[in-house]
Amino acid sequence: MTRAFVSLSLLLSLGACGRPFDVRTSSRFVELEDDPSYDYRATTANGVVVGIRAIEVDRDLGGNLAFWVEAVEQRMRRIGGYAVLSKTDVRAGRLTGKQIRFGRDEGDRPYRYWVTLFLDDDYLYLCEAGGSQDVFQRSEREVMALIRSIRP
Repeated sequence: MTRAFVSLSLLLSLGACGRPFDVRTSSRFVELEDDPSYDYRATTANGVVVGIRAIEVDRDLGGNLAFWVEAVEQRMRRIGGYAVLSKTDVRAGRLTGKQIRFGRDEGDRPYRYWVTLFLDDDYLYLCEAGGSQDVFQRSEREVMALIRSIRP
């Protein structure tokens, strides 16, 4: 199990060369440039941030979508102190995936953090979105539209 977490940490820190996907940025977001941690990153004026990484995977080594969902969920609970609020199926074009919605309080302020994962033959698409709960709730529709616009 520890080996899986180490592998997950290494994988999540690596992005793919170039952007092997397209995504539509709504008018409420501005795309941020030059962040080597992400293939795509955007923010709203009030601090909701979305980041997407495309991580090359070797399907011959195993690791289906359920594996990656469980690995992310465990990591976020143990390392980040986040609680799972819900898990739902999500579609983006021909991609099917899973979205895990997390919550965490920092002091007296609640935060929301969504991780959406899609897996195809070549890539694990990891989409992260978060912000303070009050601001994030007002942007949920735009965040979901952005996530659903991902196309390999």
